Amino acid sequence: MEMSEHEKQWLTALGAEMVATLGVTTGSTVVDFGCGIGRYTIPISQVAGKTGKVFAVERTAEELIELRERMTRFGNPDAVAVLNCEDIQLQSIEDGSVDQLLAFDVLQYIDDKNRFFESVSRVLKPKGQVHVYPAAIPHPGAVDMGQIESALNQAGLIRVGKMRFRMMHNKDIVHDDVHTFSAAT
Repeated sequence: MEMSEHEKQWLTALGAEMVATLGVTTGSTVVDFGCGIGRYTIPISQVAGKTGKVFAVERTAEELIELRERMTRFGNPDAVAVLNCEDIQLQSIEDGSVDQLLAFDVLQYIDDKNRFFESVSRVLKPKGQVHVYPAAIPHPGAVDMGQIESALNQAGLIRVGKMRFRMMHNKDIVHDDVHTFSAAT
């Protein structure tokens, strides 16, 4: 698939800068839930490095084919486990094993958000974080951050910050907010 200059810049430098700012480090274990073609999976794999682990979760097989092609070109394929499913319970991920989980532009497709966030809470390490990008750009099934925050709070996760980033949304670079939550202490 043809790639724009913005995407190439994102996959070669800008994306890694953003995920590092979110807290991904060398050796991190990260879940990219709803990873699509890897616009965040690839930068995460670059930052997590050979000692890191990235779970790329996606239900659309066609997008995973493109992700695999892009990983060989831009990413660290050895660090990525591709899970072709829509397992909101994250059953194949060990309890307390995840440093960071990204739920970027995917929550509008999850019917049982409470169940999903309970699963997120289960897989996160005690100081692990979940990053939510609700995508302010209109599309089907807008995400209500008040409802999302309530579901996260019910799962024992509280807001610890919000940052504005220059980031990829589909094929465009946008300026938008990422909300970060962590275990209540």
